[in-house]
Amino acid sequence: MDLQNTHYDSSFTDSAYTVTSVGPELTCTQFQTFVSKLLSTLDLDNLGRLYHHQLACYLPLCMLNLSSVRPNMILGQQLSHNQAGEQLNLFITQASHRRTEYVAQYYFTRSLTRGERKLVEQLHAVFSQQLLQVIAFNQLKTLATKDTLTGLSNRNGFNEACARLLSRAQRYHEVFALLIIDLDNFKSVNDTLGHKEGDNVLAQAATNINHALRGEDEAFRFGGDEFCCLLNCVTDACIDSVALRLQQTIAQNNYLTKQGVSCSIGGTVYQTGDDINSLFERADTALYQVKGSGKNAYQAA
Repeated sequence: MDLQNTHYDSSFTDSAYTVTSVGPELTCTQFQTFVSKLLSTLDLDNLGRLYHHQLACYLPLCMLNLSSVRPNMILGQQLSHNQAGEQLNLFITQASHRRTEYVAQYYFTRSLTRGERKLVEQLHAVFSQQLLQVIAFNQLKTLATKDTLTGLSNRNGFNEACARLLSRAQRYHEVFALLIIDLDNFKSVNDTLGHKEGDNVLAQAATNINHALRGEDEAFRFGGDEFCCLLNCVTDACIDSVALRLQQTIAQNNYLTKQGVSCSIGGTVYQTGDDINSLFERADTALYQVKGSGKNAYQAA
């Protein structure tokens, strides 16, 4: 692939571009439609797809590489090695206390005319503003759904994830499972050794819980010393196996054992007609039966 690699710089002059045609110009209606579509989403993947599709309507675009924004975010197809084309790199700068710069790499099937070059810059400027809005939104969303102490998703994150799984289960009959984990003797650590040591216990427990899960499962800090896990399990045997592994992981942690911390677990598998409340209440009931019968065990409901 023979690409002319162009890095945008304000010192570039129009003489650097093909002048055989002034190139496309968007009507007011077309430009308004372009802007409206970009403003219609705060999802990064949707934004990238919309932008790529809109550009391809007006320009000889074959591929848009946004890997600097998100790894492997590449839209369209690269030219074959025997095709000539042009690459254009345009920058997106996030002005904040820590300046961040992204680059959008545009690949075209041929060299651009002067008018096409100006159109790319114009549309890129609109896209850049919305992209920065989407990045800021997702950063705020992450802060709202992450527990800063443990690094796990918090209760808001759990509610979102559980709602997604419930919707999928109701539509496609894809069963999943819920575990609720309560740390035994955590209160005594807080009362006798202080909240700093209690925070260390929570962080250690979260790390161990997360490492004990499989890649398709997810752990959450629900609140206090209570954790939840959403599992890709369809049978009681599967959920039993995960619960046992979690207990063993906590028991093998020397620091937690020294503090006298173990864990009690209640679990359940999704049943037809469940909502978040019914699913959680069933697992929670099983957990409290464990707590009432001596702790450091697992029970399914």
